[in-house]
Amino acid sequence: MAEAQAAESPPAAGRIQKIGGVFGRFGLASLSSAVVSVSHLLVQLFSIHHLGASGIGVLAFLLVIIQFGYSLSNALVSTPYTIAVNQEEEVAAGAHDFFFPVNLLLCLSQGLTCAVIAWVMASPAAALVFGIAGTLSLVRWFGRSNAYAHHAPMRAARSDFAYAATILIGLLVASRTGADLAGIGAIILLAGLVGMLCFGTAYLRRHVAMKPARALRQYRTVWKEQSAWTLVGVLSTEATSNAHSYAVTLLAGPAAFAPIAVGMLFFRPVNVCITALTQLERPRMTRAIARGDGRAAIQSERIFMGALVMLWLATCVLAAIVLYGFPGLILKPTLDHSLVVTAVMLCALLSLVQCLQTPMSVLTQARKAFRPLAAQSMRSCVVGLVAVTALTLTVAPVLSIAGVVLSQFVMMLGIWRLDHHWRRQQRAEG
Repeated sequence: MAEAQAAESPPAAGRIQKIGGVFGRFGLASLSSAVVSVSHLLVQLFSIHHLGASGIGVLAFLLVIIQFGYSLSNALVSTPYTIAVNQEEEVAAGAHDFFFPVNLLLCLSQGLTCAVIAWVMASPAAALVFGIAGTLSLVRWFGRSNAYAHHAPMRAARSDFAYAATILIGLLVASRTGADLAGIGAIILLAGLVGMLCFGTAYLRRHVAMKPARALRQYRTVWKEQSAWTLVGVLSTEATSNAHSYAVTLLAGPAAFAPIAVGMLFFRPVNVCITALTQLERPRMTRAIARGDGRAAIQSERIFMGALVMLWLATCVLAAIVLYGFPGLILKPTLDHSLVVTAVMLCALLSLVQCLQTPMSVLTQARKAFRPLAAQSMRSCVVGLVAVTALTLTVAPVLSIAGVVLSQFVMMLGIWRLDHHWRRQQRAEG
């Protein structure tokens, strides 16, 4: 019996060690991202209880725009920068500094977009604070990407914790004094400023150390080889994954978007962790591919997907507990409970598809297969735009999420085919 126990213990110990390795690998990035997600959750919960349906919809839409800015940053600067500094063992100092002025131009564009939207849908005061908040959010985001690219996750975590702590303090103050949409924007602005400063003045100075014209000339090669195709993929993916946000807000108004915003609220932590863990795993996969170690890249993809699915399951359990045990936390009399439940169920299905799709997509990017990835994204985009628009105009706006689920499923199948074909090549070569 002792021998049998001894024979069984090594595999059990190995499984425990493997699980511990997964948590150790993703623990810091997941924890810091989860803290940011919780802070955003608290912001939207605060808005539900202090703003009208239109204000809730406007805030949610602006957060969608800021999230879209993160995707643009990933496509234009973060992903190319990560690949550039991880392709070689030694990188010359300043060789990739041109990315920083390009990032600054992107940040200013994001701020202007947020300001225009807030001006049209809300007020000049909201336009001012959300314009600045949108700019700072992308400066901070590239700082996180820079830290992960250089395998220094603690720097990114410090920024995340400072960001979340500032939002929490701001909401505690606002709960006593009250706050409108502009006041909530001011809290997000201050949090972005504090989180950005965590990367130090040297990081900030690099954004203005080179003239934009010179930076754009050096960036031209990156644009032709990577960013152009990545941008096509991001734009089509955004049109696909958030088509319901744009269609409902523009066609039915911010108030109609409010139940969808509440449904999306539950799975925002998953979305933030998807983005953050992508920043963590992309350098790892890129370096493995550069070494010719396809097996390590595939193993990274599997662990990444497993972590996301576990996070999704935990989020679904939490959503069910809140919806049926403590509905007063997220609902107010002006919101239809049945519409919110429908939105949550559809958002859960959408989030699952994204959790399965993202690791395969990141590995495809690490292989520099940007053009076929963009083609898959364009194909699903057409499906999504047609489905979401038709559902928004013919049935309840909340059902427009089903069109996004369909398009994301088409996208997932296309990326799976690319991934499966590459794996077969790896087995044939190995």
